[in-house]
Formats: sequence, structure tokens, C-alpha cells
Amino acid sequence: MKKHISVLLAIVFMLCSTVAFAATGEGDSIQASNYFTSYGTALAAIGNGQVEVTFTCSAVGTASELGVATYEIQQKDSSGHWEDISGLLTGETGYNCTSYTFGILILGNPGDVYRVKCTFMCTKNGSTEHKSYTSGSKRAR
Repeated sequence: MKKHISVLLAIVFMLCSTVAFAATGEGDSIQASNYFTSYGTALAAIGNGQVEVTFTCSAVGTASELGVATYEIQQKDSSGHWEDISGLLTGETGYNCTSYTFGILILGNPGDVYRVKCTFMCTKNGSTEHKSYTSGSKRAR
């Protein structure tokens, strides 16, 4: 039963996720990428100050390595500024895959607002592309 609930939650997070398509750094125009078809995150407040973060990315074809190179957890301070509370952390990657998903749990405080900054990476044919990404924010319950 727990396995079914976990699968259902993963599907819900994927459907509710904020996904970015390969885009230029300026404006909203879409740019073709030989590496990524999509990348993004989903944040869910699950209670007791915990926020679950799901990272998801997809490659154009099969990537020799795909996933999150690094990430950092940020918390909004009383002045409304984002403060790094984790330092730069190493993410997770998969090998010889077309998509990769993994999650983390932020052990925060109820009422505080969190987000994640990360760098997605995709390696194909010995060359790597990185995409910086900042998630939406989520208030912990």
C-alpha cells in the first residue's frame, strides 16, 4: 500500500511541477537544445515544517549522464530576501537514460518560505550542457 501511495504522490508532483523548457537566458523565447527537452522542480508542503522537492529533467534522446549537478536551499528572511541555508550541495544523476527524477526533503519550520536553486546537467557524446534553474517558492506547514 505504501508503494502505491508513493507512486501516486510522485505522479501528482510531476503533474503539478514547475517545468522549464530549454529557453534562452533573455525573454520567453524557446531555443532548440540538443540536450534537454525539459527540466524543473515541484515543491510540496507536507507538514511539520517539511517541504518535499522533486527535481525532474528529460533529455533529447539518451544521455550518458542526466540529472542535477548541484543545488542549494534558500529561505526567505523577514526582509523578503532569499538567504542560502544549505550551502552548495551535490545533486543526483542517472546514467544512460532519457529522463531522471529524484527528491529531497527540506526539514524547515512551519510558516517559513523555501525555494531551491539548482543546476541541471546533461552529457551526450562526451559534451555537457548545464542549465541553471530557480524553483517557485513554498510555505512550509
